[in-house]
Amino acid sequence: MRRKTLGASTSFARRFRRLRPGRRNGFALAAALLALLLISGLVTAVFFAATEETRIGAASARRQLALSAAESAVEATIADWNVDSAAPIGVSGTRATAIEGFEVPVVVHVTRLDSTLYWIVADAADSSSGSGVSRRIGVAVRVLIAPDHSITIGRISERSWSELF
Repeated sequence: MRRKTLGASTSFARRFRRLRPGRRNGFALAAALLALLLISGLVTAVFFAATEETRIGAASARRQLALSAAESAVEATIADWNVDSAAPIGVSGTRATAIEGFEVPVVVHVTRLDSTLYWIVADAADSSSGSGVSRRIGVAVRVLIAPDHSITIGRISERSWSELF
């Protein structure tokens, strides 16, 4: 009897192996390769996103630097205004001046619109990095010269400068 029981269990095991649904030989290799592919895709996406964020941050910093340089150049032009600086400009005439000393080179154009009204435009361009970042702002000011040659400069609007494109 013992033999029959042993023989019956081995024949059952053979039949079970044959009837087993879906053989899984090599499934672990395919699953591991798929997991590696997904992980490498995620890592690549993270590196790409970090690189783009760095570029965006650097461009934003350069734009802000150019805006600060343009604002500072306008303020320096107004602060250095004297009676002789307005004399050579006729009505509807323009004088351009390059101002150094900022991180970004700035060119300031002063246009005389009227006997007392001037339009000051500062153009700051960051050409050193090759990014083509530039900011241009304009300010309308009224210059009043008293008989004692003192100068009063007043901005025309509440928002003293406006960004030009």
